[in-house]
Amino acid sequence: QRGWPADRIETRAMGEEAPERDLVSISARFLNPGRPGPADIEVDVLKKGRGTTTLQGRMSQGGRTLFAAHATFAISGMGAPVDVSYEEIPEIPSADQCQRLLPEGDAPLPPPFSKQVEILIRPEDLKFGEEAEGRKPEIRGWFRLLEGEQLDPYGLVLAADAFPPAVFTANLPMGWTPTIDISVYVRDPGPHEMVKTRVHTRYITGGWMEEDVEMWDESGRLVAQSRQLALLAR
Repeated sequence: QRGWPADRIETRAMGEEAPERDLVSISARFLNPGRPGPADIEVDVLKKGRGTTTLQGRMSQGGRTLFAAHATFAISGMGAPVDVSYEEIPEIPSADQCQRLLPEGDAPLPPPFSKQVEILIRPEDLKFGEEAEGRKPEIRGWFRLLEGEQLDPYGLVLAADAFPPAVFTANLPMGWTPTIDISVYVRDPGPHEMVKTRVHTRYITGGWMEEDVEMWDESGRLVAQSRQLALLAR
């Protein structure tokens, strides 16, 4: 299992200590696996300035720390009114041309979490194993919540870690890919109805890999991005 949805829960808890400020970034470490049920969250304010608030949070269960994070929240309008992109947005089919990712039977992947959201993937990225021979690790698609719920900054944090590992689409070992740490940067707090998403890996060394995620709104404006370090376990 990856971080679903511990990162969103702890980020929201930290946000309660920074009222009227928007989430800008969160960097987190996954320390121990959790289990369904209650968990304790502790939040400390490290700095509260005129424009930004920085906090640290820790989620624990049964005396073990599951998740530790630092987050920064900021007042809106701090930056210059400049939007520039030096990269082209990749071609992503419309949502109705993509296929929803859902668990089937007792298969371990995708996890039951995927039933609680809508993960829409372009058909060619649903080929795994030998069918994916010669492809690079990349998934393109869309993400949205159910029942018309809008994506706020906490929803974007959830979306950043929602898709399957991109390495599954490149005929690489399919198994446990534990996340060691993740950073998420929120560029536009929204709300957003849905986001087009690209998940990709460029380098794997000794089983260690990075996974980058970029998300755009329907108009093509970058709204969030993330990078995590993960492991292709033996």
